[in-house]
Amino acid sequence: MKRATKTFAQSGFTLLEMLVVVAIFAIFAVLAYGGLNSVLKTRAAVERGQQELAQVQKAYLRLRDDLQQVQPRPVRDNYGDLQPAFYANREGDLELTRGGWRNPLLLPRSSLQRVSYHLAEDGLHRRSWRGLDRAQDDKPQDVLLLAGVSKVGWRFLDEQAQWQTQWPPLNAVQGTTPETQLPAPPVAAEITLRTRSFGELHFLFRLGLDPRKQDAEPPPPGPNQEPPAQLPRGDGE
Repeated sequence: MKRATKTFAQSGFTLLEMLVVVAIFAIFAVLAYGGLNSVLKTRAAVERGQQELAQVQKAYLRLRDDLQQVQPRPVRDNYGDLQPAFYANREGDLELTRGGWRNPLLLPRSSLQRVSYHLAEDGLHRRSWRGLDRAQDDKPQDVLLLAGVSKVGWRFLDEQAQWQTQWPPLNAVQGTTPETQLPAPPVAAEITLRTRSFGELHFLFRLGLDPRKQDAEPPPPGPNQEPPAQLPRGDGE
């Protein structure tokens, strides 16, 4: 008597089929990694651009805040010499007296502040002093306002609608007392910034000072000057 034998068919992938599947998965993995890497690089570039744009906007707001609150208050430097309320040279340096300096702690100080802008190797800097009339040992607070700036240029609009590359202009008549500090601060100012990320940027600001109203407090007399004489008051005053 013969026993019936059963045969079982073998199932599964052959070696060649496995190699083909592995190759296909490898191709998809490379494509997925390349796409993900591209997305991550794009995201990093967008975030970096947003940060740089935010820094430009911050610098613009700071410049606008200072220029729109210019005050015609001359100051005395570390040597006691009188300096104009608004000064700028052709190298891109700007120095001015501004108002509206907030004082939430009610400290015994003025609401006026002396600030300046200058270009350094790492970008545009802003300096500020705690007092208007400085002593010889006064040190300013220096803050990097905008990085990646390689060139700064200013020009200023006077009352005759003429643009000047420095302030006071070369043909301006200047006196030696606060009452004769001429000319007044300009009507408008334009700054040109050459940046690493955005090329050349141009910002135009209208100064908030009315040149016809110059009633800011004068600086104290210098070391070799007498204080201004007070006019006698009548009996009815």
